[in-house]
Amino acid sequence: MKRLGIRSIVVRKYKYNINQGSVPDDKENILKRDFTTTTINEKWVTDITYIHVINEGWTYLAQVV
Repeated sequence: MKRLGIRSIVVRKYKYNINQGSVPDDKENILKRDFTTTTINEKWVTDITYIHVINEGWTYLAQVV
């Protein structure tokens, strides 16, 4: 591998800071982790994931369930 110039690419791990801000006082947690429903479209949940792409930098994947 050394003779061919092949080596691994090491990407520094992203440090996640859990205290990136505070929740405004007027935003209440109405679900309180209870995701059970009786009908469709009653509750929606979202999440964002950061994916590191070598040639493009960071790519964001957002999903709505």
